[in-house]
Amino acid sequence: MAYVHAVTRSAAPAHDRTARFAQRRSQILDTASAQINRHGARGMTLTAVAKALGLDTSSVTYYFKRKDHLAAACYERTLNWALETAREAARQPTAAERVRHLIAAQFDLYRRSRNGEVGDFAVLSDIRALDETTREPLEAAYLESFAVIRGFFAPEGARASGSRSAIAATHLTASLQWLPAWIDRYQTRDFDRVQERLYDVLANGLARSNSPWPVTVAPPPQDASDGTQGRFLAAATRLINRHGYVGASVERIAAELGVSTGSFYHHLDNKDDLVLTCFQRSFSTIEAAQTHGDATGRDEGERLAIALANLVGLQFTDDSPLLRMSAYQALPLELRADMLALAGQVTRHVAGTIADGIADGSLRPVDPLVASQTVMAAVSAASDMHRWAQGRDPSDAVRAYLEPLRVGIFH
Repeated sequence: MAYVHAVTRSAAPAHDRTARFAQRRSQILDTASAQINRHGARGMTLTAVAKALGLDTSSVTYYFKRKDHLAAACYERTLNWALETAREAARQPTAAERVRHLIAAQFDLYRRSRNGEVGDFAVLSDIRALDETTREPLEAAYLESFAVIRGFFAPEGARASGSRSAIAATHLTASLQWLPAWIDRYQTRDFDRVQERLYDVLANGLARSNSPWPVTVAPPPQDASDGTQGRFLAAATRLINRHGYVGASVERIAAELGVSTGSFYHHLDNKDDLVLTCFQRSFSTIEAAQTHGDATGRDEGERLAIALANLVGLQFTDDSPLLRMSAYQALPLELRADMLALAGQVTRHVAGTIADGIADGSLRPVDPLVASQTVMAAVSAASDMHRWAQGRDPSDAVRAYLEPLRVGIFH
């Protein structure tokens, strides 16, 4: 974290570190975080932050010299809170109590934020928009927090290792990171009930019986568009997942494909159109997997499992990965609403499948809406396990990754 701390030291001479200085700095972080959550990191500006606070821009640059310094400080604050919360949870005596503590802390933060007791914390989904030098210490802090959470699932006194703890930690962190996309649909008085139902899905999975889920890894689907545009979309999806919206430049996409930037603009009008089309391609892929599951499964539990196996299998390949759901923050607000509406439709289909599975006895009783969000978060996060899956039998890798959804993160 040396880079970010160096920024704040240079922006704040020692003799000015008063309570008033700290309060103003906190207000700037609150306002900038709210703008990052609404407009993405690229949409947050020093001028807009200053205007929202009734200040001139120079008052903000006194604390943060550049926009990327301010964005980094917002993310650093979120990551510091996440790391401290994970460490507090790690002190609980059992794995179940650690997970409960972490989930409860997250819901309590949203409750206090909604009640105006604390300011906004920047959602981390757009952190890849920062340049590599700025991003590096932040990613190191995230990995430190992930390592602590991974340790939740290690035997008492042992160090976390192996695939099971990494997969369990991935499922848990993915569900918590996806909360901002759907928690606003609930009143704060429902939070206790919702967090208990989220814990239930994570802890116990969806399957009613101990029978293995069917795992078939289908080949990547052919893009409906012509071959050249399909290759552009596949490359863009990979690069956006890896480097974020800003890092996935038109020049980088063209270079990966060995074509000119003119070829890009021949097939797509601009970069926002590219992200929008990548999202639409991802949703079409998800719908195709759901249709395949609906057509081949013997019951709703099997239909869900077949669809998930196909999607996770895609996430473990380089050919046709799904765009990260968190990439929606890179879109302009009007396009973002459309994409969230499409995501909602896909998620509601999953919820319907789960509800029908409960009715036919193939899935155990859970909250279908909460469970569907957990499922979609896990599918999106599967790309984080891409490197782990390489060199393993594809079916074995998919089966191992889906186990927490089948029987829970503790098994």
